[in-house]
Amino acid sequence: MSAGKLLVGAAVVGGAVAGGSYFYNMRRASVQLEVIPKAYLHTLNWNGLTVRVDALLKNPTRARFKVKFPYIRLMYGDTLMGSSQVINKDIQIPAYGQVVIDSMMVDIPVLSIAGSVYHIVKSLYAKEPIQFKAQVITTINLGWSRIPYSSDADIVLKK
Repeated sequence: MSAGKLLVGAAVVGGAVAGGSYFYNMRRASVQLEVIPKAYLHTLNWNGLTVRVDALLKNPTRARFKVKFPYIRLMYGDTLMGSSQVINKDIQIPAYGQVVIDSMMVDIPVLSIAGSVYHIVKSLYAKEPIQFKAQVITTINLGWSRIPYSSDADIVLKK
């Protein structure tokens, strides 16, 4: 067997091992993405309210990857109160790093679901905190694969 064939064989095996390790680490990284949303009252009037949602995306792994701009849904009990706009933008998350995505606006009009929204607006004017469930939906781009990602968190909104 010639030295050239051994060198080519070693390069192929080494490339396969490195590629397999890379794909394994990328798959593990996608599961360990952590999203922490925070909500702030942007505007409040008798026509409705606008909630500003900021999201902290944490990557505790050594793999870096991209995610699509998050889509936010605000739920009050079992009722969808409002959602953010869908934006086709990629966000790069560095290895062992974090990214803050701020000023995602969610409009909640009073007339859309009169009973619940009226109660929320009335409570906020009385300076009582309101608890929402924020659902953050995005897609993780691993380069070779795209994985849907969803995370739920309870958030408290107060005036």
